[in-house]
Amino acid sequence: MMEERTQAAIEGFFSRYRDAFKHGAQAIAAFYSEPCVTARAGKVRVNATLAETRALFETVDQQYRSRGMTHGEIERMEIRSMGVNAVMATIRWKYKDASGRTLWETTFSYNVYRRNDDWKILVQTMHDE
Repeated sequence: MMEERTQAAIEGFFSRYRDAFKHGAQAIAAFYSEPCVTARAGKVRVNATLAETRALFETVDQQYRSRGMTHGEIERMEIRSMGVNAVMATIRWKYKDASGRTLWETTFSYNVYRRNDDWKILVQTMHDE
């Protein structure tokens, strides 16, 4: 059973992560561990440094914006404890344009680990559809 404090911390973490997309790749990358792993669209990538993670999200951010996305919304979030320092969060995201219209939806799972009371994403996995 997960502590309420941990549940609230992870919900807050992902609210701030969602908001980071308004501020670009540097802000997004700050939520990821060094190193981290991303698995999306059939490709697995090990990002050894924050610079590599930032470069990945520069590309992702450009792709999302070229499709008209201005912001994301968490449709639903499931969080499972994996001990005192780790959780698995699965989130269904809605990607929206400036008018609030949903452009597309995607689900990701995140393995999030706490070190020195700081949560970071270790592994991000897109549920390829």
